[in-house]
Amino acid sequence: MKKVAAFITSAVICILVIGLFHFRFSGDLKMNNKEFGTWYNPFKDLASGVVAQNLHDDTMVVFGSSEFRHGRNTVYHPMNLFRKQNISLMTIGGPYNQTLNHTTMLGAISQNIKKKKVVLILSPGWFYKDGVTEDHFGLRFSESAYISFMENPNIPKATKEYVAQRSEKLLSKSGSIRMRVARTNRINIDGSRNFLSQAAYNVRKRYLRDRDVLTVKGVLKAEKIKKLERYNGHVKNAKPINWDKVLEDARINGDFKSNNPFHIKSSHWNLKFKHRVKIAKGIHADETYLKSPEYDDLEAFLQVCNSQGIKPLLVIQAVNGRWYDYTGLTAKTRKVFTKKINEIAAEYGAKVEDFSKYDYEDKFLVDASHPAATGWVKMDEAIYNYYKEN
Repeated sequence: MKKVAAFITSAVICILVIGLFHFRFSGDLKMNNKEFGTWYNPFKDLASGVVAQNLHDDTMVVFGSSEFRHGRNTVYHPMNLFRKQNISLMTIGGPYNQTLNHTTMLGAISQNIKKKKVVLILSPGWFYKDGVTEDHFGLRFSESAYISFMENPNIPKATKEYVAQRSEKLLSKSGSIRMRVARTNRINIDGSRNFLSQAAYNVRKRYLRDRDVLTVKGVLKAEKIKKLERYNGHVKNAKPINWDKVLEDARINGDFKSNNPFHIKSSHWNLKFKHRVKIAKGIHADETYLKSPEYDDLEAFLQVCNSQGIKPLLVIQAVNGRWYDYTGLTAKTRKVFTKKINEIAAEYGAKVEDFSKYDYEDKFLVDASHPAATGWVKMDEAIYNYYKEN
Protein backbone atom coordinates (compact mmCIF):
# COMPACT_ATOMS: atom_id res chain seq x y z
CA MET A 1 0.00 0.00 0.00
CA LYS A 2 2.88 2.33 0.86
CA LYS A 3 4.45 1.68 -2.55
CA VAL A 4 1.19 2.58 -4.32
CA ALA A 5 0.88 5.76 -2.27
CA ALA A 6 4.49 6.67 -3.03
CA PHE A 7 3.94 6.08 -6.73
CA ILE A 8 0.79 8.22 -6.79
CA THR A 9 2.55 10.99 -4.85
CA SER A 10 5.52 11.02 -7.22
CA ALA A 11 3.17 11.01 -10.23
CA VAL A 12 1.23 13.98 -8.86
CA ILE A 13 4.46 15.90 -8.22
CA CYS A 14 5.64 15.07 -11.76
CA ILE A 15 2.36 16.33 -13.25
CA LEU A 16 2.55 19.54 -11.24
CA VAL A 17 6.15 20.19 -12.29
CA ILE A 18 5.36 19.59 -15.95
CA GLY A 19 2.24 21.75 -15.68
CA LEU A 20 4.30 24.61 -14.23
CA PHE A 21 6.92 24.06 -16.91
CA HIS A 22 4.25 24.22 -19.59
CA PHE A 23 2.57 27.43 -18.45
CA ARG A 24 5.82 29.21 -17.61
CA PHE A 25 8.07 28.42 -20.55
CA SER A 26 6.22 27.00 -23.56
CA GLY A 27 3.60 28.57 -25.78
CA ASP A 28 2.93 29.75 -29.26
CA LEU A 29 5.75 29.58 -31.79
CA LYS A 30 4.00 30.74 -34.92
CA MET A 31 6.80 32.63 -36.62
CA ASN A 32 4.92 34.32 -39.51
CA ASN A 33 8.27 34.17 -41.28
CA LYS A 34 8.55 32.18 -44.51
CA GLU A 35 12.29 31.75 -43.87
CA PHE A 36 11.35 29.36 -41.07
CA GLY A 37 9.91 27.01 -43.69
CA THR A 38 13.15 26.55 -45.64
CA TRP A 39 15.34 26.80 -42.54
CA TYR A 40 17.52 23.69 -42.42
CA ASN A 41 17.65 22.32 -38.88
CA PRO A 42 17.14 18.83 -37.42
CA PHE A 43 15.33 20.16 -34.33
CA LYS A 44 12.71 21.80 -36.53
CA ASP A 45 12.23 18.52 -38.42
CA LEU A 46 11.48 16.62 -35.20
CA ALA A 47 9.06 19.20 -33.76
CA SER A 48 5.79 18.33 -35.47
CA GLY A 49 3.73 20.70 -33.35
CA VAL A 50 5.96 23.64 -34.25
CA VAL A 51 5.90 22.70 -37.92
CA ALA A 52 2.10 22.43 -37.85
CA GLN A 53 1.80 25.92 -36.32
CA ASN A 54 3.83 27.35 -39.19
CA LEU A 55 1.86 25.86 -42.07
CA HIS A 56 -0.03 28.72 -43.70
CA ASP A 57 -2.82 28.52 -46.25
CA ASP A 58 -0.26 28.80 -49.07
CA THR A 59 2.41 26.48 -47.65
CA MET A 60 3.47 23.36 -49.54
CA VAL A 61 5.49 20.74 -47.63
CA VAL A 62 8.59 19.29 -49.31
CA PHE A 63 10.02 16.14 -47.73
CA GLY A 64 13.59 15.11 -48.54
CA SER A 65 16.91 14.19 -46.99
CA SER A 66 20.55 15.25 -47.13
CA GLU A 67 20.16 17.25 -50.36
CA PHE A 68 18.75 20.11 -48.25
CA ARG A 69 22.16 20.42 -46.60
CA HIS A 70 23.96 21.00 -49.92
CA GLY A 71 24.16 24.31 -51.74
CA ARG A 72 22.73 26.48 -48.97
CA ASN A 73 25.41 29.08 -49.63
CA THR A 74 24.33 29.45 -53.27
CA VAL A 75 21.45 31.37 -54.83
CA TYR A 76 20.15 28.12 -56.34
CA HIS A 77 19.09 26.44 -53.12
CA PRO A 78 15.28 26.81 -52.64
CA MET A 79 15.81 28.70 -49.37
CA ASN A 80 17.48 31.44 -51.41
CA LEU A 81 15.93 31.21 -54.88
CA PHE A 82 12.36 31.51 -53.59
CA ARG A 83 13.02 34.16 -50.94
CA LYS A 84 11.58 36.96 -53.09
CA GLN A 85 8.97 34.79 -54.80
CA ASN A 86 5.32 34.38 -53.92
CA ILE A 87 5.89 30.77 -52.88
CA SER A 88 5.90 29.33 -49.37
CA LEU A 89 7.57 25.99 -48.65
CA MET A 90 8.08 23.90 -45.54
CA THR A 91 11.13 21.71 -46.14
CA ILE A 92 11.58 18.72 -43.86
CA GLY A 93 14.55 16.39 -44.00
CA GLY A 94 18.25 15.85 -43.47
CA PRO A 95 20.78 13.01 -43.63
CA TYR A 96 19.27 9.58 -42.87
CA ASN A 97 15.65 10.65 -43.31
CA GLN A 98 13.75 8.02 -45.26
CA THR A 99 10.15 7.31 -46.16
CA LEU A 100 8.87 5.90 -42.86
CA ASN A 101 10.01 8.94 -40.86
CA HIS A 102 8.31 11.18 -43.41
CA THR A 103 5.14 9.09 -43.28
CA THR A 104 4.94 9.67 -39.54
CA MET A 105 5.57 13.41 -39.87
CA LEU A 106 3.06 13.72 -42.72
CA GLY A 107 0.36 12.08 -40.62
CA ALA A 108 1.23 14.31 -37.68
CA ILE A 109 0.84 17.60 -39.60
CA SER A 110 -1.54 16.64 -42.42
CA GLN A 111 -4.63 18.23 -40.86
CA ASN A 112 -2.81 21.57 -41.00
CA ILE A 113 -1.81 21.29 -44.68
CA LYS A 114 -4.37 23.57 -46.29
CA LYS A 115 -2.77 23.67 -49.75
CA LYS A 116 -3.32 19.90 -50.06
CA LYS A 117 -0.06 19.32 -51.94
CA VAL A 118 3.20 17.72 -50.81
CA VAL A 119 6.44 16.80 -52.52
CA LEU A 120 8.52 13.77 -51.57
CA ILE A 121 12.08 13.74 -52.95
CA LEU A 122 13.08 10.09 -53.27
CA SER A 123 16.68 8.93 -53.12
CA PRO A 124 17.44 5.65 -54.95
CA GLY A 125 19.78 4.84 -52.07
CA TRP A 126 16.80 4.42 -49.75
CA PHE A 127 15.44 1.47 -51.70
CA TYR A 128 18.19 -1.07 -51.19
CA LYS A 129 16.98 -4.53 -50.23
CA ASP A 130 17.09 -3.92 -46.45
CA GLY A 131 15.48 -0.48 -46.48
CA VAL A 132 16.10 2.01 -43.68
CA THR A 133 18.44 0.77 -40.93
CA GLU A 134 17.55 0.72 -37.25
CA ASP A 135 20.20 3.33 -36.43
CA HIS A 136 19.12 5.75 -39.16
CA PHE A 137 15.44 5.39 -38.34
CA GLY A 138 16.08 5.95 -34.65
CA LEU A 139 18.22 9.00 -35.35
CA ARG A 140 15.35 10.72 -37.19
CA PHE A 141 12.50 9.34 -35.08
CA SER A 142 10.24 11.94 -33.48
CA GLU A 143 8.16 10.64 -30.59
CA SER A 144 5.95 13.74 -30.59
CA ALA A 145 5.24 13.32 -34.32
CA TYR A 146 4.53 9.62 -33.78
CA ILE A 147 1.92 10.41 -31.11
CA SER A 148 0.26 12.99 -33.36
CA PHE A 149 0.28 10.50 -36.24
CA MET A 150 -1.45 7.87 -34.13
CA GLU A 151 -4.01 10.40 -32.83
CA ASN A 152 -4.98 11.53 -36.33
CA PRO A 153 -8.52 10.14 -36.74
CA ASN A 154 -8.43 10.29 -40.55
CA ILE A 155 -5.58 7.85 -41.06
CA PRO A 156 -6.84 4.31 -41.82
CA LYS A 157 -6.36 1.79 -39.04
CA ALA A 158 -4.52 -0.57 -41.41
CA THR A 159 -1.96 2.14 -42.17
CA LYS A 160 -1.50 2.85 -38.47
CA GLU A 161 -1.01 -0.85 -37.80
CA TYR A 162 1.62 -1.06 -40.52
CA VAL A 163 3.52 1.97 -39.22
CA ALA A 164 3.26 0.61 -35.66
CA GLN A 165 4.67 -2.78 -36.64
CA ARG A 166 7.53 -1.27 -38.65
CA SER A 167 8.37 1.29 -35.98
CA GLU A 168 8.43 -1.20 -33.11
CA LYS A 169 10.68 -3.47 -35.14
CA LEU A 170 13.11 -0.71 -36.08
CA LEU A 171 13.18 0.56 -32.48
CA SER A 172 13.57 -2.92 -30.98
CA LYS A 173 17.00 -2.03 -29.54
CA SER A 174 15.97 1.41 -28.32
CA GLY A 175 14.77 0.36 -24.87
CA SER A 176 12.47 2.89 -23.24
CA ILE A 177 11.58 4.59 -26.54
CA ARG A 178 10.23 1.32 -27.92
CA MET A 179 8.24 0.76 -24.73
CA ARG A 180 6.64 4.19 -25.01
CA VAL A 181 5.89 3.61 -28.69
CA ALA A 182 4.24 0.30 -27.81
CA ARG A 183 2.11 2.11 -25.21
CA THR A 184 1.13 4.72 -27.79
CA ASN A 185 0.11 1.91 -30.14
CA ARG A 186 -1.96 0.12 -27.49
CA ILE A 187 -3.83 3.28 -26.54
CA ASN A 188 -4.50 4.57 -30.06
CA ILE A 189 -4.90 1.37 -32.08
CA ASP A 190 -6.05 -1.30 -29.64
CA GLY A 191 -7.92 1.03 -27.30
CA SER A 192 -6.16 -0.75 -24.45
CA ARG A 193 -5.68 1.65 -21.56
CA ASN A 194 -6.09 2.12 -17.83
CA PHE A 195 -5.89 5.17 -15.62
CA LEU A 196 -2.17 4.95 -14.99
CA SER A 197 -1.11 4.23 -18.59
CA GLN A 198 -3.37 7.01 -19.90
CA ALA A 199 -2.03 9.47 -17.32
CA ALA A 200 1.57 8.59 -18.14
CA TYR A 201 0.81 8.92 -21.84
CA ASN A 202 -0.80 12.35 -21.41
CA VAL A 203 2.07 13.64 -19.30
CA ARG A 204 4.65 12.39 -21.77
CA LYS A 205 2.75 13.93 -24.68
CA ARG A 206 2.63 17.35 -23.03
CA TYR A 207 6.29 17.15 -22.05
CA LEU A 208 7.37 16.30 -25.60
CA ARG A 209 5.44 19.15 -27.17
CA ASP A 210 6.76 21.67 -24.65
CA ARG A 211 10.29 20.37 -25.12
CA ASP A 212 9.99 20.77 -28.88
CA VAL A 213 8.86 24.38 -28.53
CA LEU A 214 11.62 25.29 -26.09
CA THR A 215 14.32 23.57 -28.14
CA VAL A 216 13.31 25.22 -31.40
CA LYS A 217 12.95 28.58 -29.64
CA GLY A 218 16.53 28.36 -28.42
CA VAL A 219 17.96 27.42 -31.80
CA LEU A 220 15.94 30.12 -33.59
CA LYS A 221 17.34 32.71 -31.21
CA ALA A 222 20.89 31.48 -31.78
CA GLU A 223 20.44 31.60 -35.57
CA LYS A 224 18.66 34.98 -35.43
CA ILE A 225 15.50 33.94 -37.27
CA LYS A 226 12.92 36.45 -36.11
CA LYS A 227 9.27 36.04 -35.25
CA LEU A 228 7.18 38.56 -37.23
CA GLU A 229 3.92 40.23 -36.38
CA ARG A 230 2.52 39.68 -39.87
CA TYR A 231 3.05 36.80 -42.26
CA ASN A 232 5.58 37.72 -44.97
CA GLY A 233 4.77 34.89 -47.36
CA HIS A 234 2.81 37.02 -49.80
CA VAL A 235 5.41 38.84 -51.90
CA LYS A 236 4.02 41.73 -53.90
CA ASN A 237 5.24 42.35 -57.45
CA ALA A 238 7.39 39.22 -57.50
CA LYS A 239 9.30 38.99 -60.75
CA PRO A 240 8.65 35.88 -62.88
CA ILE A 241 11.49 33.40 -62.93
CA ASN A 242 13.22 32.94 -66.28
CA TRP A 243 14.24 29.34 -65.78
CA ASP A 244 16.40 29.19 -68.92
CA LYS A 245 18.37 32.19 -67.71
CA VAL A 246 18.73 30.80 -64.18
CA LEU A 247 19.92 27.46 -65.57
CA GLU A 248 22.50 29.11 -67.81
CA ASP A 249 23.69 31.20 -64.88
CA ALA A 250 24.01 28.03 -62.76
CA ARG A 251 26.10 26.32 -65.43
CA ILE A 252 28.53 29.23 -65.45
CA ASN A 253 28.66 30.31 -61.81
CA GLY A 254 28.02 26.88 -60.35
CA ASP A 255 30.85 25.23 -62.29
CA PHE A 256 33.48 23.36 -60.30
CA LYS A 257 36.76 21.51 -60.75
CA SER A 258 36.83 17.73 -60.95
CA ASN A 259 39.98 15.63 -60.60
CA ASN A 260 38.46 12.18 -61.21
CA PRO A 261 36.81 10.15 -64.00
CA PHE A 262 33.40 10.28 -62.26
CA HIS A 263 33.04 14.07 -62.59
CA ILE A 264 32.68 14.38 -58.81
CA LYS A 265 33.69 17.74 -57.33
CA SER A 266 37.36 17.58 -56.35
CA SER A 267 36.83 18.58 -52.71
CA HIS A 268 34.12 15.93 -52.29
CA TRP A 269 36.23 13.33 -54.06
CA ASN A 270 39.27 13.93 -51.87
CA LEU A 271 37.22 13.90 -48.67
CA LYS A 272 34.74 11.06 -49.22
CA PHE A 273 35.59 8.95 -52.26
CA LYS A 274 39.29 8.79 -53.02
CA HIS A 275 40.19 6.58 -50.06
CA ARG A 276 37.48 4.02 -50.83
CA VAL A 277 37.45 3.91 -54.60
CA LYS A 278 39.09 0.47 -54.73
CA ILE A 279 36.70 -1.26 -52.33
CA ALA A 280 33.67 0.45 -53.92
CA LYS A 281 34.05 -1.37 -57.24
CA GLY A 282 31.06 -3.70 -57.62
CA ILE A 283 30.04 -3.29 -53.97
CA HIS A 284 26.33 -3.04 -54.87
CA ALA A 285 26.31 -5.68 -57.59
CA ASP A 286 23.85 -7.83 -55.62
CA GLU A 287 21.28 -5.03 -55.32
CA THR A 288 18.35 -5.56 -57.69
CA TYR A 289 15.77 -2.97 -56.58
CA LEU A 290 13.17 -5.73 -56.92
CA LYS A 291 12.27 -5.94 -53.23
CA SER A 292 12.67 -3.50 -50.37
CA PRO A 293 10.56 -2.63 -47.30
CA GLU A 294 10.98 0.96 -48.46
CA TYR A 295 8.38 0.36 -51.20
CA ASP A 296 5.84 -0.60 -48.52
CA ASP A 297 6.81 2.49 -46.53
CA LEU A 298 6.16 4.57 -49.64
CA GLU A 299 2.71 3.02 -49.99
CA ALA A 300 1.99 3.97 -46.38
CA PHE A 301 3.03 7.56 -47.16
CA LEU A 302 0.66 7.64 -50.14
CA GLN A 303 -2.15 6.07 -48.08
CA VAL A 304 -1.83 8.95 -45.62
CA CYS A 305 -1.95 11.40 -48.53
CA ASN A 306 -5.12 9.83 -49.91
CA SER A 307 -6.81 9.75 -46.51
CA GLN A 308 -6.19 13.49 -46.11
CA GLY A 309 -7.08 14.54 -49.67
CA ILE A 310 -3.46 15.53 -50.32
CA LYS A 311 -1.99 15.31 -53.83
CA PRO A 312 1.65 14.15 -53.78
CA LEU A 313 4.48 14.69 -56.25
CA LEU A 314 7.24 12.08 -56.11
CA VAL A 315 10.60 13.38 -57.32
CA ILE A 316 13.10 10.69 -58.29
CA GLN A 317 16.53 12.15 -57.69
CA ALA A 318 19.31 11.83 -60.21
CA VAL A 319 22.42 9.87 -59.26
CA ASN A 320 25.93 9.95 -60.64
CA GLY A 321 25.54 7.30 -63.32
CA ARG A 322 29.28 6.78 -63.75
CA TRP A 323 29.80 6.14 -60.04
CA TYR A 324 26.71 3.95 -59.67
CA ASP A 325 27.79 1.87 -62.68
CA TYR A 326 31.18 1.45 -61.03
CA THR A 327 29.60 0.21 -57.77
CA GLY A 328 27.44 -2.28 -59.67
CA LEU A 329 24.11 -0.43 -59.80
CA THR A 330 23.89 -0.18 -63.56
CA ALA A 331 21.44 1.87 -65.57
CA LYS A 332 19.46 -1.32 -66.31
CA THR A 333 19.12 -2.06 -62.59
CA ARG A 334 18.19 1.53 -61.78
CA LYS A 335 15.36 1.35 -64.31
CA VAL A 336 13.80 -1.37 -62.16
CA PHE A 337 13.60 1.20 -59.36
CA THR A 338 12.08 3.97 -61.49
CA LYS A 339 9.58 1.51 -62.98
CA LYS A 340 8.42 0.36 -59.54
CA ILE A 341 8.08 3.95 -58.30
CA ASN A 342 5.95 4.83 -61.31
CA GLU A 343 3.77 1.75 -60.78
CA ILE A 344 3.17 2.59 -57.09
CA ALA A 345 2.50 6.24 -57.97
CA ALA A 346 -0.07 5.22 -60.60
CA GLU A 347 -1.86 3.00 -58.09
CA TYR A 348 -2.31 5.92 -55.68
CA GLY A 349 -2.80 8.71 -58.19
CA ALA A 350 0.50 10.45 -57.45
CA LYS A 351 2.50 12.47 -59.97
CA VAL A 352 6.15 11.64 -60.71
CA GLU A 353 9.05 13.84 -61.77
CA ASP A 354 11.89 11.58 -62.87
CA PHE A 355 15.37 13.13 -62.84
CA SER A 356 17.15 9.87 -63.66
CA LYS A 357 17.41 11.26 -67.21
CA TYR A 358 20.23 13.45 -65.82
CA ASP A 359 22.24 10.54 -64.39
CA TYR A 360 25.05 11.08 -66.90
CA GLU A 361 24.89 14.86 -67.24
CA ASP A 362 28.22 16.43 -66.28
CA LYS A 363 28.19 18.43 -63.04
CA PHE A 364 24.49 17.97 -62.39
CA LEU A 365 25.58 16.59 -59.00
CA VAL A 366 28.52 17.47 -56.77
CA ASP A 367 29.13 13.86 -55.73
CA ALA A 368 27.31 10.53 -56.09
CA SER A 369 23.82 11.81 -55.25
CA HIS A 370 23.63 15.45 -54.14
CA PRO A 371 22.59 18.28 -56.48
CA ALA A 372 25.04 20.81 -57.84
CA ALA A 373 23.83 24.23 -58.98
CA THR A 374 22.18 22.92 -62.17
CA GLY A 375 20.66 20.03 -60.27
CA TRP A 376 19.06 22.39 -57.78
CA VAL A 377 17.70 24.64 -60.53
CA LYS A 378 15.94 21.70 -62.17
CA MET A 379 14.47 20.53 -58.87
CA ASP A 380 13.47 24.08 -57.97
CA GLU A 381 11.65 24.39 -61.29
CA ALA A 382 9.75 21.14 -60.72
CA ILE A 383 8.76 22.22 -57.19
CA TYR A 384 7.77 25.69 -58.40
CA ASN A 385 5.64 24.36 -61.26
CA TYR A 386 3.85 21.91 -58.96
CA TYR A 387 3.25 24.66 -56.42
CA LYS A 388 1.70 26.92 -59.06
CA GLU A 389 -0.24 24.17 -60.82
CA ASN A 390 -4.03 24.75 -60.80
